[in-house]
Amino acid sequence: MTAQASGMHIVSRRALLGSSILVVESALRLGLVAAVSLWIAHELGPARFGLLNHVSALVAVFLWAAMLGLETPLTARLAHSAPSGLLLGSAIALRLLTGLLGAAVVVAAAVLLHGPDAEAVLLTAIVALSVPLSAPFVVDAFFKARGDALAPAVARLVATLLSCGAKVACLLLGGGLVALAWTVALEALLVSAALLVAYRQRATAEPGGPLRVQRTQMASLLRECGPYLVAALAAGAYMKVDVVMMGVLSSDEQTGLYSLSQKLCEVLYLVPVIVVDVLFPALVRHQALHGQGAAPQVFFDLTFATALLATLLAIGFVVLALPALFGEPYRPTVGIFLLHAWACLGIALNHARFKWMAATGREALAPAVAFIGVLLALLLHALLIPAHGALGAALGTVAAYLVSGWLVSYAIPALRPVAAMQTRALWPWGRLWAEWSRRRAAVAAPGSQG
Repeated sequence: MTAQASGMHIVSRRALLGSSILVVESALRLGLVAAVSLWIAHELGPARFGLLNHVSALVAVFLWAAMLGLETPLTARLAHSAPSGLLLGSAIALRLLTGLLGAAVVVAAAVLLHGPDAEAVLLTAIVALSVPLSAPFVVDAFFKARGDALAPAVARLVATLLSCGAKVACLLLGGGLVALAWTVALEALLVSAALLVAYRQRATAEPGGPLRVQRTQMASLLRECGPYLVAALAAGAYMKVDVVMMGVLSSDEQTGLYSLSQKLCEVLYLVPVIVVDVLFPALVRHQALHGQGAAPQVFFDLTFATALLATLLAIGFVVLALPALFGEPYRPTVGIFLLHAWACLGIALNHARFKWMAATGREALAPAVAFIGVLLALLLHALLIPAHGALGAALGTVAAYLVSGWLVSYAIPALRPVAAMQTRALWPWGRLWAEWSRRRAAVAAPGSQG
């Protein structure tokens, strides 16, 4: 058996199946949520939509903090046959405590930021309920440790369908912002309940399956999750800092115009993420065959090429369709999206680099890279939003993603090999054509099927 053939078994069929299930689930859920969000934007108008998204983004930052980065150490323990009921029960209790604290802090933050605006504070208080209600999300670590992707995927998808149904009902019945805010808390409750049901069905055959709480386990988990909390908080802030700062430094209307562009971009960002996740097993095999630090240029070429093509197609679609779908109030979003969409290229370069770091055991560099992106985004948004509103936020987002996703690779010695491949990937067409031609020739060669 050749080295190439043996390398094909580095990633098991079960792992490949699990990855495929997660990719499909993410695409379905994000597509469904995005479609309903766009409908909400159309019905509410820019100002009301902007207020709702600012509140949701502010709560999301505290949700990431309350999650504590528990998933990684919890999955590792469960993978070593630790008693699942004791660990998960203790983790849920810990997350519930930090969730209650996080909800209180985010409401206090809303009072400081929007003191005179009682509606904004009320909306924040309602949405903040999702922080403690999401405590059972840690059950997902049990399924990851067992290599079972289907059960939690179905649970999350069903919960998302139900919560989106509740949002649609609010729109049809004219429920308003407060009713829509309650659907955010409802979604967290539904996902938690679905995951707990799925765990109960799976864990009945395991010893120690029933959930139990132990204070010493809670303390041990809290000590272990410290380094992961830093990375989780950086990632959460990185993704939501633009909308949070828009709500603080600009008007609700400008925030709404930007939020619609962001919702469209979230769908666009899924393209390079899916491509990278699909190619990741091949990258792992390449690392095993060619040594640590090696990475095929085609991995970065394909990621960047698909991101660029998707960005151009998305821009064409938005220019043609958005004014007709959303009307005159959202016409400025077209110009915002023409700039904002290019952040997809930074996402592609960053996600491909992260997977390379995961394949080569360099995940420890991820928090530093994320914090550079957060600090840069904070600085750029603070400078650009007061002067240019939503366009300034879009420019700051694009610059932060490109600098942290690409140029920072040159500043960190361990990432400079990736930086060179990222730069070459900016013009991938010749290499991709050569690779495609080579593969066609290999398939057509005599004996290639043997």
